[in-house]
Amino acid sequence: MTHTNSSCHRRRKAISSFSASAWLVALASTVLVSAFGPAIAATYLLGPLDVLKIRVFEWRPSAGVAYEWVPLTGEFTVSASGTLSLPIVGAIPVAGKTPEEVSEIIGEQLQAQIGLQKRPNASIEISSYRPFFVTGAVGAPGKFNFLPGLTVTQALSMAGGTGSVDPRVMEIQREALVNQGDMRGFEAERVGLLARQARVDAMLAKHSKISFPRELTDRSSQAAVMQVMRNEQALLDSRLRSMDSDLSALEQSKVLAKNQIEGLKQKEASLTKQIDLANKDLSSVNKLVSQGLTVSSRQLGANQNLADLESRNLDVSLALLTTQQDLTKLDQDALAVVEKFQAAALMEAADLRDKLTANEEKMKTSHALMLNIEMRSPAALSALSAEGRPRTITKISRNINGATETFVVKDDDPVQPGDVIRVEPQLNALTQNGGASQ
Repeated sequence: MTHTNSSCHRRRKAISSFSASAWLVALASTVLVSAFGPAIAATYLLGPLDVLKIRVFEWRPSAGVAYEWVPLTGEFTVSASGTLSLPIVGAIPVAGKTPEEVSEIIGEQLQAQIGLQKRPNASIEISSYRPFFVTGAVGAPGKFNFLPGLTVTQALSMAGGTGSVDPRVMEIQREALVNQGDMRGFEAERVGLLARQARVDAMLAKHSKISFPRELTDRSSQAAVMQVMRNEQALLDSRLRSMDSDLSALEQSKVLAKNQIEGLKQKEASLTKQIDLANKDLSSVNKLVSQGLTVSSRQLGANQNLADLESRNLDVSLALLTTQQDLTKLDQDALAVVEKFQAAALMEAADLRDKLTANEEKMKTSHALMLNIEMRSPAALSALSAEGRPRTITKISRNINGATETFVVKDDDPVQPGDVIRVEPQLNALTQNGGASQ
């Protein structure tokens, strides 16, 4: 018995004595396999390059003390072959096992090796997860420390984000982006010019509705194009209302002038009758005066009455002439209003022709530049999305059940330790083949 005890003392070192409650706490620590929560501990499978912090204890109830197996206490790294080499116990295959399973294996192996009656307790914490790797079209490819809950987006941000790292390709893509922006600007300008031209044509043709060209009507489902068409129709309506308002005011003035002319003509006719009567009266008075039957004062009054009537008739004639001239001027003003709007439309039409010609030349130049870029580096151009952002695809290579599988992932898919994340330019249309990570 003494020999057995001395042999055990050579292999074990008593480090401390715990109370019963303290030892229960130590036993509870055997289930602590991760510092990041029970979800990771329950699902995480060990693999090469994982660093484990191990503590092994044996409880001796007869002495009421706990012995720590010092050679088995410390940090140990899982080898590339997936094994964990421990003193006394030897090599243990741990790849694909949970930390809890490994703690049980260590206790069982130690019990079997030493011949202990009771299995020692081993506590395992993951001191450092095995790294993951990022390569391809990222700012800073390399090896990175894994963190629980890591997503693809977070992993790529750690690697500097996606995008081409070739300066020559980046310069070509920058040139393509600038040219694409110019082309979009020229296209928007052309839409506006065509809509304005349609409005001017409607104005010249004296139409109240714009007949837009097919190039615009075929794109009427696009909000921007529809808004431009609506704006031009609203502008035409406003200008037509302005012209109609001016013409309506002139028309009212013409009605008043015509009524005034009619009144003056009636007054002129009345005065003409009165003048005829005055002339007859004057003739009678002149005859009576010549016969000495009346006094000359009556002759004077008849002459004055006739003169007054003729003066009033002259005033009416002048007023009638002036009103007729005003009426003629109102007709000329109405014609001038129409001609003013027509002249403005003609000037705008000439300006639009020049602008459309310049726009077409600019678009031809931009198309030629894009063709030149495509000939110089078709891969750089095809790697840009319709919005001008680099078009990439992200894949993960992962060891699953001993075999490496590669699949496409999405931004929110989780990353696992040991994953190799590869960002590649998406040169052609890609069929997604299972973006969710397994």
